[in-house]
Amino acid sequence: MASLRRVGWGLLLVACGDNAAEMTANGGDTSTGGTSSPTSTPTSGAEETTDPSGTDGTPAARPNWHEDIAPLVRTNCESCHATGGIAPFSLETYATAKNFAGLMAIDVTEGLMPPWHALETPECDPPFPYKHDARLSDADKQMIKDWADNGAPEGDPNLAAPLPEPPSLDLASPTKTAIAEGKLTIDKLGNQYDFYHCLSVDPGNTETVYLDGVQVVPGNKELVHHVLIYVDADGTSANWAGGVQQNCGGGGGVPGAQLIGAWVPGSLPMEAPDGVGTELPAGTRLVLSVHYHATGGGPAQDSGTGLTLRWSPTKPQWTSYFTLIGAPGIGKSLAGPLEIPAGEADHIEDYEYEIGSLGEALPDFVDVRVWTVLNHMHKVGVDMRVWIEDRDTGEETCLLHTPRWDFNWQRSYAFDSPVGSSVRVQSGDRVRIRCIYDNTMANPGVLELMNELGLDAPVDVSLGEGTGDEMCLAGVGVAIKGF
Repeated sequence: MASLRRVGWGLLLVACGDNAAEMTANGGDTSTGGTSSPTSTPTSGAEETTDPSGTDGTPAARPNWHEDIAPLVRTNCESCHATGGIAPFSLETYATAKNFAGLMAIDVTEGLMPPWHALETPECDPPFPYKHDARLSDADKQMIKDWADNGAPEGDPNLAAPLPEPPSLDLASPTKTAIAEGKLTIDKLGNQYDFYHCLSVDPGNTETVYLDGVQVVPGNKELVHHVLIYVDADGTSANWAGGVQQNCGGGGGVPGAQLIGAWVPGSLPMEAPDGVGTELPAGTRLVLSVHYHATGGGPAQDSGTGLTLRWSPTKPQWTSYFTLIGAPGIGKSLAGPLEIPAGEADHIEDYEYEIGSLGEALPDFVDVRVWTVLNHMHKVGVDMRVWIEDRDTGEETCLLHTPRWDFNWQRSYAFDSPVGSSVRVQSGDRVRIRCIYDNTMANPGVLELMNELGLDAPVDVSLGEGTGDEMCLAGVGVAIKGF
C-alpha cells in the first residue's frame, strides 16, 4: 500500500483521564463496551438509608465508594487521576473523589470519560471491534450516576471490595529503553499553557531490526499531555542542538518524517499482532512530538522522556507499513487546496487515494491486511471518517469514524482480529477520507487555539504543520505477506 516505505507502526492505546478543560469540551458516545467493574452490584434505583455511610449498623447505601465505585475507578481512571499524573485532580481516595462525583457522572454519562473517540455511527459500522475499547458499560455509567445522585455515599470501609490491580503500562520483555537527550523547562506564558516541542530519540540498533512492541516513557507525568511518534528515516534529527526542536507545532520537525502513531497518558504498550513487525534500519531516528501542558505552578522540567522498544533481528511473516493518506499525505483532494474560511461552521474536505496509482508493485498474490488506523486533524477539526471502496463492487468498508474529534486525545485504533482475517485491500481499491471543520467560536478547539495565539476572532486556516494550521490525514497501518 502506498510506496511501501520502510517506516511503519501502529498503536493499541487505552487512556483514562484528562485535563479539567477537556472534561466537558465535547459530546460523548452512547455505545457500550470496554471495562466493567467486577464488583458492580446495583446499577439503578439505589435506595438511601438514614445513614449513607452505614456506620450506625444499618445497611450502607448502594452504590457506594468502598463497595462499588473504588474498584471501577482503580481500573479505569487512576492511570491519569493519581498523584503526580497529568490529570488535575486525584481519584485515589474517597476524600478527593467525592468532590468530583457530579462531574464524573456527567462525563461518563456523555461518554467523555474514559476518552475514546472511535464510534459506531449510521455512517460507520466497522468490520471488527477495536482492541482495548476503553468505554464503560451502560451499567457502570448508571452506577456512577446513581452514586452521584444519592450524595456520593462512602459506605463501610469494613465492607470494601478488593481493589483490582491496574493494567500494567509496561512493555513486556523489552529489548532496550531509548531516552531522548533533550531537556526542556515548561512554564505558563501569559494565557498559554500548551507547548509543542520535538525530541529526537536514537533507537541504537546497529543492524536492521523488526519492532513488535513500543511504549512511551514520559519523563515528567505532570507535563507530558500527549505524544505523536514519527519515523525520521534519514536521521536528520540527530543534528538538532541538544536533541530538541522547539515549537515544532505538532509535526515531526524534519522533512518527510512519517507519523506512525500517538500516545496519551494511561496508554497500554503498543504491540503489533502476532507475526507482524516493523522494519527499522540502522541509522533511523524516532521523533517524539510532545504536547506539554504547563501546570501553572511555575517552571517545571521534563527530562527522561523516551521509548521502551522490543524488536527481533528476524524478519517476521508479515511486515508492517504505515501509510499517510490525505493532506499532507498521498492521494488527491476532491475539493482543491485545504482552505477553511473564518466563520464557516460546516466545512468539508474530501480526499481519495487509489491503491496502486503511484506505480507500486502490488500484484494480487500479495496479501495486504489493514490492522490499525489513526485519524489526525488539528483544533479546527470536529469530525473525520475513513473508509475503503472495493475496486470491483464499490462496496464500502468503514475503517474509522471519530465524529467528536478532540486534538488532545489522539490514538490509533487496532482491529481485534487475527491479521490474516482482517480487512484485505488490493490495487484498484480506493481509500476515502472526509474531514469536517468548524471554524467558529462555537467550536471549543477554536476557542482554545485563539487563546493560545492571542486572537480575538477566528482566522482563515490552511494546510500546515503548526497547531494553528490544519491537516486531514489518515494513518493506515497494513501488514503485508508475500512481498
